[in-house]
Amino acid sequence: MSYRPRSSKGCGNCRARRIRCDTARPTCSQCKRARFSCPGYRDPQQLQFRNESLAVRARVHAENQLGPVTNSRPAKLNHLSPLSVPSPLSGSIRDESVRFFFRYYVLNDLYDIPIHPSVSQMADLAAISPAVSMALAAVGLASLSNIRKSAGLMAIASKEYTEALSLTGTALSDPTSDATLAAVLLLSMFEVLTCRVRHSLDSWLHHTRGAMTLVEMRGAEQIRNTVGMRLFTHLRVQIITSCLYWHTPLPAALVQWSSQAMSLRSVSDAKADELVDLVARVIEVIIYTETHDDIQATTEASCVDQLLLQWRQNLPPRWAYRTALRPPGRHSNRGDTEGLFFDDTYHIYPDAWACNIWNLYRTSRILLNRLIHVRIPKNNYSPSHPTTEVLNNLAMEIAQSVPYALRQVGPSRAAGVDLASSADYLGGFITMWPLYMAADASALGSALREWAIERLEVIGHCMGIGKAQFMARILRSAQQFEARLTSGETN
Repeated sequence: MSYRPRSSKGCGNCRARRIRCDTARPTCSQCKRARFSCPGYRDPQQLQFRNESLAVRARVHAENQLGPVTNSRPAKLNHLSPLSVPSPLSGSIRDESVRFFFRYYVLNDLYDIPIHPSVSQMADLAAISPAVSMALAAVGLASLSNIRKSAGLMAIASKEYTEALSLTGTALSDPTSDATLAAVLLLSMFEVLTCRVRHSLDSWLHHTRGAMTLVEMRGAEQIRNTVGMRLFTHLRVQIITSCLYWHTPLPAALVQWSSQAMSLRSVSDAKADELVDLVARVIEVIIYTETHDDIQATTEASCVDQLLLQWRQNLPPRWAYRTALRPPGRHSNRGDTEGLFFDDTYHIYPDAWACNIWNLYRTSRILLNRLIHVRIPKNNYSPSHPTTEVLNNLAMEIAQSVPYALRQVGPSRAAGVDLASSADYLGGFITMWPLYMAADASALGSALREWAIERLEVIGHCMGIGKAQFMARILRSAQQFEARLTSGETN
């Protein structure tokens, strides 16, 4: 046991939002005003004495020995190597893995966007849940293992993962707990990091479905507290990506809670939840085409594509991005050793959430327009067909988003204050699917396709995200197959 210094007596929501809580009962005024479900207050005795968790110790070590997490500076993508990752310090390798996780995979508290739990929120979850603590250690170890090419570290990571899996199974007795959902999400993250073969995708899908089951059990109350809303928003991206990849319907509960989330956000932020409903329509069209005729499928796809265009046209300024010229001294892909810039321009978004939402919009339209493209009768097709131009433009926009998505450019970095630096690898995590779709939408042998595949390889090798390497291999195999097929058709 250890003594804890004076701590906030506010409710969980107010602590997470870093605002003053009046500690009124049964519901504090801040939660009542925001229409949140107040989670209540901590036991005063627990504020003074409690078990010192691994996550809390890791955060202290990170601040004392690696520098404050909120001010950390990420390694350059092209320079990141096993030697540039923090080496073992005085603590155990497990402690180091937790420090690594908090430094590179968690948004710091200053970067306040509702898409992922922040450092303090994740630390609080780890402090009360052995399953979360064990799972985040497994994730950190898996990433370190991939970067350092260490089979020994991966063996330790697998052991931690197995124990986390067992603890999470026990924690499922309380499915309403935010910590339980966080543990399941971390287990899913582990599968993404260690993905090497198609079987790994099945494991990832299993955990994602498990998390979705928890969401259904937790009900609408889960989005009425800050941490619950962030976990839900983070999970939603994983569920959508899974459904788009596997061509399975978006769970009705996810669409339902997204609709309810709209009422809890500002009018501008609610546009993200509105997009979820449109993506559900995209998935329906894709599934529809598997059993229906070409003409009807093309009509349905074109209709939903127009709805997506209308969504884009009606976006408020909160989501607007601007196009900038690449920084001086940073070259395009033809001579850029970092490979961050495909051409001379890149995007700057209001925040990471806006970047993610724009790329969800683009990948959805790519899927629809590819469907239209392949359904066009061959005698009506030409390289200048409108769908070809749309696909090229969408793929290019994704490429232009990558420098920002990987936290390598932006107003904060130019000013010397990078609020998102602690989440560089999280950017790589989110960028994999858009890069995959950009490559898939680009012409065989095109510069953009090759660049996108190379970026996936960099994310895989330098950030230790196994799924990125796996996706790159799929694309290269498909490219070789398409080349042979094209050669056969022309002979």
